[in-house]
Amino acid sequence: MGDKIGTDAAPAPATAYSYIRLSSKRQSNTDEKKAYRDGLRRQTALRDEYLAANPHLTLDTKLSLHDIGVSAFTKANMAKGGGGKLALFQQAVDEGRIAKGSYLLVENLDRMTRASVPVAQHMLLGLVNAGIVVVSIADKMTYQHAPDDPVSQAAFLVSVMTLMRAHEESALKSRRLKATWEEKRKNIGTRRLTTKTPGWLHMVDGNLEVHPERGPVVELIMKLLADGWGRDRIARHLNENKVECWGHGRSWHGGTVQKVTDNRALLGEFQPHKLEHVERQGVLVAKRVPVGDPIPNYFPRAVSDELWALARRVANKRRLGRAPNAGGQQGTVITNLFGMVATCGVCMKPMNYRDRGARSTPVLRCSSERAGTCTNAYRIPYYDTEVAILLWLVKLDLTGGAPGELARHEEALRTKVAERDELQVRGEAIVRGIGAGSRFAKAPLAEIETAMQACEAGITDLTGKITALRHGGGREERSAAIEHLSELKRTDAPDEEVFAARMRIRQIIRDTFENMWCYPDGNIEIFTIDGGYHAFRDGYWWNEADRIWVPSVGAMTGIPYRATKAELARRAKWLGQA
Repeated sequence: MGDKIGTDAAPAPATAYSYIRLSSKRQSNTDEKKAYRDGLRRQTALRDEYLAANPHLTLDTKLSLHDIGVSAFTKANMAKGGGGKLALFQQAVDEGRIAKGSYLLVENLDRMTRASVPVAQHMLLGLVNAGIVVVSIADKMTYQHAPDDPVSQAAFLVSVMTLMRAHEESALKSRRLKATWEEKRKNIGTRRLTTKTPGWLHMVDGNLEVHPERGPVVELIMKLLADGWGRDRIARHLNENKVECWGHGRSWHGGTVQKVTDNRALLGEFQPHKLEHVERQGVLVAKRVPVGDPIPNYFPRAVSDELWALARRVANKRRLGRAPNAGGQQGTVITNLFGMVATCGVCMKPMNYRDRGARSTPVLRCSSERAGTCTNAYRIPYYDTEVAILLWLVKLDLTGGAPGELARHEEALRTKVAERDELQVRGEAIVRGIGAGSRFAKAPLAEIETAMQACEAGITDLTGKITALRHGGGREERSAAIEHLSELKRTDAPDEEVFAARMRIRQIIRDTFENMWCYPDGNIEIFTIDGGYHAFRDGYWWNEADRIWVPSVGAMTGIPYRATKAELARRAKWLGQA
């Protein structure tokens, strides 16, 4: 069916717009030997042939209408407000920026849409009724507003069948693909679901193994996370040390680091997923949802359970906003090792690090007292307190602890796991009963999701505590970290090394302390994860076994920590009364 409508007169000059769509980017390949990847060349050639046969048309070169790798089945190319170029053309037509009588050239109607017939026909008629002539080049069909021309009217009957076939082809392909993956998931115990594997693994003689170069990088990333490093800073550290980023990225960034740290494949687990399509603003959006329980030992393990638990505990605290930077600009200095831990015993607000310069003594001061809303005016000498606590940390043994503390944590963990499982059952029952997409399901499912996230955070926190307690609270790690910091100070090491060492110790403190209460009389009470209680004051710590106050060197002499005469007199007074 041609362009002439019941007349032999030459058609009027008009502007033609070329719409080209490819469902995948690989089809844009122009290599003639790869016919299945020849979509772009083929559609361009058909358009040029049509233009040559219709010299009254002038091709517009200003408006690019190429949707490459965009689905017409999901309506991504035509949804209003989206990024599809067909939607851009429709908007230009609606706004009158494209003249009536203009042509839209497409290879076939299925290049424009593979949506259901009512949606697809509405889109086609919308363009035609706005005065656009739509030409399907491959089957030589022209769709235009010509109510008195029976040939043009008959074309729309053909369009219904064409659009129906296009939609059914895509729907059938979607169903077959879904069935194929369902069958693969059924046989997952005897056959791998997919050849795609995490970037830190590689194939050796038909078997998956941890990559000899990438495996240590993964372990380093998790250790840095467990030491309190943020993901962006980990990425900078890797880039500065020229650690190669695997995958498609040229360098590391917070997102690529998070893909490693949050992936339970590090423990060898594999969680099967399936794609479900939900409609958002007129577009079918694919969403990956878990299917069944995780499969253990599917991949080779890359990190230990202990390292995973410690790193996840830190990551969860960061996600919940409990571990931001405190005591100095992140990445330059960590002046306060007790940030987010030291708390006023009166108003329960944070104790802030304060340093007024070379002639002053750095102190911890109640943040509310400074604002005039708390009565705790005691200035805790920071350096002496830090030294005393670090010396005590070296000797701290959490394995004794309060009686039954490990058992209490384990029981709490079992309770949290049971609570999470019960929430899972409730959520699945709602989905089976009325479906996840029902408006009646959205509110209760959202509540269950929030509760499950809280449960999972609690499970991670308890797992980290139990891991620490079972290994003596990381006593060897604490001793090594503190000794390393002392060595760096003695050798006047670079700021970057000191920063990393102090960050590690700060995280050890956060993992070891439950609370650190600071009171108006100068006393500091520290409660550790084993249920233990420990007292400090002005750079001294209370040795319960010997019933004496044990000083640090700075606490005894005021050197090199610039203790004032008033502070030394204050210490002598309360020590004499102790």
